[in-house]
Amino acid sequence: MSGMTETVRSVVRADQCDHFGHMNIQFYDAALSDGYFHMMSLIGLHRQAIIDRSIGIAATKMELNYRRELRAGDLFRVETGFLEFNATHVITAHRLTRLTDEKLALTAQSTGVPIDLSLRRRTELPDDIIESARRFLCTATDVAA
Repeated sequence: MSGMTETVRSVVRADQCDHFGHMNIQFYDAALSDGYFHMMSLIGLHRQAIIDRSIGIAATKMELNYRRELRAGDLFRVETGFLEFNATHVITAHRLTRLTDEKLALTAQSTGVPIDLSLRRRTELPDDIIESARRFLCTATDVAA
């Protein structure tokens, strides 16, 4: 088990900040979405594989826990891992850290179910994808670290 892996490294732009002076929620979500799709590529569900295999993962639940605000100019990284990954569902975890002081800014957890993109209904994830995802299994302790 390798656990969490870096999936995004970026900077908060001034235009991403709201009138309170910190990064708006939509941009936290965008960073996590980028991290999620990076992770999907790492386990073999890159864009072409999704098209060829007609399989995707539909989000059914998302929970974000804000710890610290990010402001314009702050550098940050997103690390991603899986709390659970099996044939019928996936629980993805993210940790967003401010790089200047290594302070945890946000943790997030999302649940998804595999869907057949042609039939538009639930399906099961193939064994090769499940096996590939095992190296990114993590624990709740890893996320909060």
